Amino acid sequence: MKKIVHSLPSVFRKRSKTQNISRILWFAGILFFFVCTYMCCFQYLMSQERGESVSWVESFYWTLTTMSTLGYGDVTFVGDLGRIFSMLVMFTGVIYLFIVLPFFFMEFLYKPFMEFQMGARVPRKFDATEEKHVILTHYDTISHALMDKLKQFDYPFVLIIEKLDEALRIHDMGMPVMLGNLDEIDTFEKASINEAAMVVATDDDIRNVNIAFRARDAAPEVVVASTCARSMSEDILMLAGANHVIRNHEQMGNFLARRISCIDTRTHVIGAFDEVLIAEATIHGTPLVGLSIKDTNLREELGVNVVGMWERGHFDSPTPDANLTNHTVLLFAGTEAHFKKYDEKFREYDSNNEPVIIIGAGRVGRSTAKALEEMKVPYRFVETDEVKAAKVKNAIIGDASERKVLDRAGINKAPAVVITSHSDETNVYLTIYCRKLRPDIQIISRAFLHRNVEPLHRAGADFVMSQDHMGANTIFNLLNRAEILMVTEGLDVFSQETPKSLVNVKLKDGKIREKTGCSIVAIKGKSGTIITPSPDDVFAENGEIILIGHESAEKAFEEKFCS
Repeated sequence: MKKIVHSLPSVFRKRSKTQNISRILWFAGILFFFVCTYMCCFQYLMSQERGESVSWVESFYWTLTTMSTLGYGDVTFVGDLGRIFSMLVMFTGVIYLFIVLPFFFMEFLYKPFMEFQMGARVPRKFDATEEKHVILTHYDTISHALMDKLKQFDYPFVLIIEKLDEALRIHDMGMPVMLGNLDEIDTFEKASINEAAMVVATDDDIRNVNIAFRARDAAPEVVVASTCARSMSEDILMLAGANHVIRNHEQMGNFLARRISCIDTRTHVIGAFDEVLIAEATIHGTPLVGLSIKDTNLREELGVNVVGMWERGHFDSPTPDANLTNHTVLLFAGTEAHFKKYDEKFREYDSNNEPVIIIGAGRVGRSTAKALEEMKVPYRFVETDEVKAAKVKNAIIGDASERKVLDRAGINKAPAVVITSHSDETNVYLTIYCRKLRPDIQIISRAFLHRNVEPLHRAGADFVMSQDHMGANTIFNLLNRAEILMVTEGLDVFSQETPKSLVNVKLKDGKIREKTGCSIVAIKGKSGTIITPSPDDVFAENGEIILIGHESAEKAFEEKFCS
């Protein structure tokens, strides 16, 4: 009972005062009408049947005892009309006692009380810790992936949710959640925004603008990162207070475009890390096919450092004995001069200048085409929607699942096909179909959800990137470190300060690849950066190690060498 009494103010605050009062008055008014009517009828029947004059108090007494079905029996009717009237009064009382009153109780007391009790499980405030936390303002695939990454690296965070049922659901999933209205500065203050490392907005553009504006009002110095779907919204988000604006579709298009490496056998730079360039090259048709990595002598003769290899979508940190096939794509670290030497030796092999096929002319497909234009790579769209097709150049209108449409697009000669459909089911279907038509074609696919990355690889895609993980990784990289290069899904080039345990240790003795799965890209010291380190090179004090590895490998490196 004590809990109920204490919760009543919160219960009624859940509804507007007008709503509460109007419903209570409606209930009481109808009850009052029935009581008054029955009192008047009682007086009339008593005078007609028994010739007695009764007081209003006696009338009220009889009406209440009869409606409540108590019926003490001290006043009764002997005629049929009086008895029928008595039954009507009792029937009305039964309806009120067993139907209307319980409903009123459930609707206005019990149900809100239970909601209050359930809602009490969700915090309304987040207490800051010694380590700066991240405030997330929307629950979607990007924020879910970001929360997984934050948990992986032990970053504190809190998710602000406005609706109680959604907050309860996420709370029951074990996520740190807080209930509050995002259009109130007080909510951000209760989330300890002044002690936060970052505020993340991943809702639609309009909501993100409002969140950035409110967050900036609450904490002028806090970092605000926001996603952005439309290019016109970028400037508005910056004006509203966002420090970083992430254009997901453009980012995805750039990534898909730079994965196309089978146009020829030359190196294709996919990113830079300080002065270290990261490039890929297909070896199809070159003399490298059939050799092991140590037999290629690429590092010794050309200066390029093999830091990884792809085999039909599967990435490995290769050992010197790893064998190369026609389907192998090598991942190099080096300088522009190193890659120039490699290109001079292998550019003559297996060149393909046919247009790349882009399936889907949506925002991701158009961003991919824009990136290919900058790379001076020809392309051709396949799109079912005539409206979307009219927005792009070189479009073939038709269903990509039909052989004749792909034949018109040039599937038999194209070096690569980029699948950008919004539906992962469609992407899997098209990947299998394109792989059947052209076993040797490079297939690059977008995945909307991270859980579909592996199915797409198994379907035959060479490279896959999920939109949720790309957005999450980009935001995490803003938080974690200034420099990081995302090579593909879950695979990053990153730097670490040389751990004390590795200072003055030779690379071959550190056994980093064996212990963590990371490969060394380069090492930095007082004398400069060694881009193609040999096994006998030594880790310098106060230096840096540039590595490549999956998320699990990065975590393993921190646990084994940095803890």
